[in-house]
Amino acid sequence: MDFQQILLDLQKQAKQAAKEHDLEGKLQKGKDLGAAALEKLKTDRNTQVAVAGAGGLIAAMLLATKGGRRFLGGTAKTGAVAGLGALAYRAWMKSQGRKPDAAVEPAQIGYVTGKKAEPEFAEALVRTIVAAAWADGVLDEAEKAVIDTALKDSGLGAKDRAILNNDRPEAETLDKIAAGALSPNHAAQLYTAACVVTGDPTGAEAEFLGRLAARLGIAESHAAAIRKEAAG
Repeated sequence: MDFQQILLDLQKQAKQAAKEHDLEGKLQKGKDLGAAALEKLKTDRNTQVAVAGAGGLIAAMLLATKGGRRFLGGTAKTGAVAGLGALAYRAWMKSQGRKPDAAVEPAQIGYVTGKKAEPEFAEALVRTIVAAAWADGVLDEAEKAVIDTALKDSGLGAKDRAILNNDRPEAETLDKIAAGALSPNHAAQLYTAACVVTGDPTGAEAEFLGRLAARLGIAESHAAAIRKEAAG
């Protein structure tokens, strides 16, 4: 699976989602867009085909969460991956009692912007987003089946589909995520992605975030700052 291409797809999806979000938000008048997106996945064949690519499926997962929709709506200019780096940078500075410098480019201090994502980091980010989206088990068997059907139509093999369906023991997934954190800033950016996806975490999601932070070597004070920034 080409994880770097997935990130590029996600960048495009984020920009497109941001354009459509305001308009659709007005039309929906406060209705849950995440539920609407999942309903389309279940019933609309055109939507299923449209999200058959891995990047599109991940964007759909993000749109199905409150935190993900809020995040995608705010990354129209920078793109989703760069937005995660900026958010992680702000959280780190605030955890140190310092004011973030707007002139600092996250890419200059080791965060990934998506333009030159390391293959290991790209894979880890995809795994993180998927694992966090599934952390509370909110997708039922019928929805899993729809997603798997779309993945089959995209031409992905069973191994690649298993990654996006999160069909792996959590310990193995966390190990693979940690392997892609080539620096402390990478680790923080991956954890930021999980916090964005979970939004206001349920009990199961909060427990997952705790295990992820521990595996990435992120101190609780730093993790708490990231969670706060992601929720803000």
